[in-house]
Amino acid sequence: MKKTLSLCCLFVCLFTFNCDNEPVDFDISVLSFNPKILGQWYLVEFNAEVSYIPNAEDQSTTTQTRVFSTASNYTITFDDDNFRLRGDYTYNARKKVNGIEETSNFYSNGDVDSTYGYTIDDDEILFEEPVFNITTQEENTIHLQGQQIKSFVVSENGETLIIVQDETLTNSNAAIPAGATVTKRTSSVWTKDFTLFNCELRNATREAEIAYNESNQDIQLCLDYRRAVEDQIIECGDPDGSLVEIINQLGNCGLLSADVLRVTAGLQNIDFANKSISYSNEIISVYGSSLFGNHSISFEVPENVTGIDTFLDFVIEVDGIDYFPYYPGINNFRFNTLISNNFSFNAVFEGTVISAQGQELTLSVGIVDVNY
Repeated sequence: MKKTLSLCCLFVCLFTFNCDNEPVDFDISVLSFNPKILGQWYLVEFNAEVSYIPNAEDQSTTTQTRVFSTASNYTITFDDDNFRLRGDYTYNARKKVNGIEETSNFYSNGDVDSTYGYTIDDDEILFEEPVFNITTQEENTIHLQGQQIKSFVVSENGETLIIVQDETLTNSNAAIPAGATVTKRTSSVWTKDFTLFNCELRNATREAEIAYNESNQDIQLCLDYRRAVEDQIIECGDPDGSLVEIINQLGNCGLLSADVLRVTAGLQNIDFANKSISYSNEIISVYGSSLFGNHSISFEVPENVTGIDTFLDFVIEVDGIDYFPYYPGINNFRFNTLISNNFSFNAVFEGTVISAQGQELTLSVGIVDVNY
């Protein structure tokens, strides 16, 4: 309570006016904390990668350990002196030796409730103890323990906190052999509004990612992972663009395209198996019809243009009735182009459409993944 009163008094002082009715200048850098970081944050995800490269004369191997969260109910709460960790999380740790994966294990930390100190210097934060207790049988994770210095940024709306670390260790700043190098790159994403990320499909995406990482040469696992990411974008959005980045990295999974054009219209799952994709004057034209039922879809998009509502002349026929985009204020029609270049076109769409007779229909999980 004493700290809360002190903080309130500080902000009163920040906005106090002097005798000339001019605001009093205040340098936030004199504080030992940053007001933007205060409060409780919910974990969205964390990742870490630690690599060990021996010196040229050393005959030991090059190792790389990657750690990433698989599920969590975990918070960090900052006051002006300390941070408190509460909850639980699970994670996967993988070790590669000379580029070949040797181990992949799952771990969990439960019933965490610990408080430690921290200090801030500009956009850097020094944690007296690590935010995540990563203790695994995989090598190199010892470098994730103890005092850690990381960079952080808070989004403009104050709802997202990102903490990152990119550090290189040598024998001059760490207890490692002369000539050897350790690099560690970590990141964690936190949110004030947990409902934004409380998406059931995130778990499905994680499971698909784990399966794909177990055998990343398997085209079907790649397609399953990409489809899970696309479904998550439809269901929960992509506020930071990280899901679109995954799609770009996966590309077409070694195929010309995933060759997908499908949607759920009302209660019907429609696959437009007969597809015709054409290109002219920087416009991609898409037409598809189903093998069963009286269903078809057609629309156009401009090449090299991505984002929301980038479609032209969208018409979907369901059971012989044509429907068009509708914007009733709730569940508006939305079309999001993710990729439209280098002969690849990928988009997701959902929302309300309406017929000429005023009959409304809800579309969901609309996915386009084709080549042109």
